[in-house]
Amino acid sequence: MDEHLPLAAQKASQDDQDYEEQAHFHQVCRSYQQYATFHQTIWQGVSHRVHKLLGGSHGRRHNNSTASCGRTGPTVASILPAQLTSGTPENQAMGKEFCNATIRNQFFLDTVLRYSGKSDSCFHLMFYNCVPTSQEVLRETQQNSRRIDWVTEDQLSKVDSVLKSVARDWSMEGRAERGVIYERMLIALERYLPLDEKADPKRVAVPGSGLGRLAWEIHAKGYTVQGSDFSLPMLLASDFILNGCAIPDDNTNSSNGASGHRQFNISPWIAETKNVTSFENRIRSVTVPDVDPSSIQDQCHGVGEPPQFSMMAGEFLALYSHFLPEHQNCSHDHKQNSEKFHAIACSFFLDTAPSLPEYLITIYHMLEEGGILLHFGPLMYHWSGHGALIPKDLVGNTSMDDANGRYMSRNAYLDPRYLSNVDFTWEEVRQMIVNTGFEIVEEEMKIPALYTSNPNSMMEVSYKCVFLVARKKSR
Repeated sequence: MDEHLPLAAQKASQDDQDYEEQAHFHQVCRSYQQYATFHQTIWQGVSHRVHKLLGGSHGRRHNNSTASCGRTGPTVASILPAQLTSGTPENQAMGKEFCNATIRNQFFLDTVLRYSGKSDSCFHLMFYNCVPTSQEVLRETQQNSRRIDWVTEDQLSKVDSVLKSVARDWSMEGRAERGVIYERMLIALERYLPLDEKADPKRVAVPGSGLGRLAWEIHAKGYTVQGSDFSLPMLLASDFILNGCAIPDDNTNSSNGASGHRQFNISPWIAETKNVTSFENRIRSVTVPDVDPSSIQDQCHGVGEPPQFSMMAGEFLALYSHFLPEHQNCSHDHKQNSEKFHAIACSFFLDTAPSLPEYLITIYHMLEEGGILLHFGPLMYHWSGHGALIPKDLVGNTSMDDANGRYMSRNAYLDPRYLSNVDFTWEEVRQMIVNTGFEIVEEEMKIPALYTSNPNSMMEVSYKCVFLVARKKSR
């Protein structure tokens, strides 16, 4: 907020911001609430397409006159598997199994929503009310004949991504995929930032922490950790996994009868329709979480202050730009310095930056002298691929400012971050890290890594990632 504005204008600006945050929160909640209904409707649509296919000229059975002329052969109806033909026992069984998979996922999502309204959820203080589940919304809508405000397919796809991320971070099946990244980071952290049992725990920031498993693993080693993420759909789920699963619940599915924490069976790949080996693999379930996230809360870590764990919601620069010299008040230098981090662990994070140089400069100022930057990931560039300058923007003998004005106007529908992004090569990124004030102490190239992959899919996207450890130079 601009502190130079009049107080009334500052309050109006804050009110607008609060309204936007609440509106976004409720939109995300609707996408959670409408999950099963969306996927069951998509299923009905595909079934209708099959029905129309059977009604086509090649789907109908040949009549007697055609058969008598000798023109017989396969038809759509005769070659389709029985489970795709409406009304068959196989088709009904498959539909029921798909419905059950959506209900499994909806139960998990509803439990997340219920927890977000509890007093121990970080979202309770933000929104002050209990969030209704999918069934509660349905009952209220039917009773009051209220129109449903449906989310978009794009908004629902973010929930599908959440379920895949939950499986990646918190299931036994995801251990091999995440282990390639997390184990390297944990080993490097202990090598370059060893803990001293007689001192307070070292502070580690984990931006873009998603579902929070890396942050949790670092905290389990004895470090004080602050995770953060911009995605509210991810944060709702991570808040529940990290804080809400410690509450026993007889109604949840546990793979171990002696488990002291909640576990859920979810089917994270039901939205996938391409490169699917079988229907069974599409609806296959995994159990989450594979560990009790609260199991490390009472561990003893020496004689110093106990390690702390926290998660923050927001865009990276908005959360941490106060570390930049131009945003610091000289009277608070000591306080700011005491809050700096000893390490920053970035997993699949740096290429999400709309301005990578600004991220690197902010990371530099977040770290103590001698602090460690850990980076693992590809260069996918989240804000790339849209809004390129094209020849018609350069019509006539015009200046680049005029051309840029036409370019911005033509792409006004895009998020502005797409229009400011620059895709750097790894050599350029590496040089920027050095120029910022870091010394590279470890670098490994072309490490094969997956991200929220389906192990049973016919297609697998493997990244050749970079693992880098850099130390902030002393001035």
